[in-house]
Amino acid sequence: MHTFAERDWYYDFREIDSAFSEASCAKVAASLLDRYSKLTKAWSAELNSEWTCRLFMAAKLVMSSTLHVNAAYFAADTNRRVVVPYLRYYSILSLLRAVCYTLPEHEWKNGQLIQIPHGKAIDGVLEYLRCFDKAVADSAETEIRELKAERELISYRAPSSGDDQVSEKNQFLQLCMLLAEVAQFNSELFESSLLTHANRAHFRLLSEYAERIASIEIDGHFFGDREDAYRLGYLARKQPHPVNMLHFMKDSLIRSICCTL
Repeated sequence: MHTFAERDWYYDFREIDSAFSEASCAKVAASLLDRYSKLTKAWSAELNSEWTCRLFMAAKLVMSSTLHVNAAYFAADTNRRVVVPYLRYYSILSLLRAVCYTLPEHEWKNGQLIQIPHGKAIDGVLEYLRCFDKAVADSAETEIRELKAERELISYRAPSSGDDQVSEKNQFLQLCMLLAEVAQFNSELFESSLLTHANRAHFRLLSEYAERIASIEIDGHFFGDREDAYRLGYLARKQPHPVNMLHFMKDSLIRSICCTL
């Protein structure tokens, strides 16, 4: 365990504690715990299933973002630069969505939250970051919107000058790490609230919620994810309640994502 902002944490933060003051983190944590308690004090099997899926998906998006980051650096090093703006932006977008999944203000809506639009994910996370530090949020906004614009430039306009106008991103990795840590920060607070307030009789993962994750329909096309079905089945049997993202990241899940994406 690691002590920070008047609490003990499973994860040893590297970016949060340098970007934000402990006082602001403690204030944000207290506010978020209060909002979480409204859910966890009224716990049900439906909420248990929803939040298991939310945090499971958030953990997967953090790992997916890591793969995008690594692919972006590989592409740049091997002169495959046309894909770099796409990979950079989707690295960030995955993390923005992961943060949104951990915030109670973003409603599940029968799984529609998984498809949260780009703009809503960006605006929602920036609003949350301003609770920690407005200057940091403003800097993050500049970086995120530039990444989005460069991705659209290459994808939609196909400039004859190629990527000449795509700038270096010296703060890119730091921003990725910060967003991932914010999602972890939130998920640890949620688990704390859950274990403090929730009625454990409702620690059940309902099958219809797991099916929304493992069975995917997009524009009339259906995709079944056997790996997710297996892992959600395992959670239903062995760990049928939400935990912080770090504890969702089992070695087998990491290996599966690394091998398949």
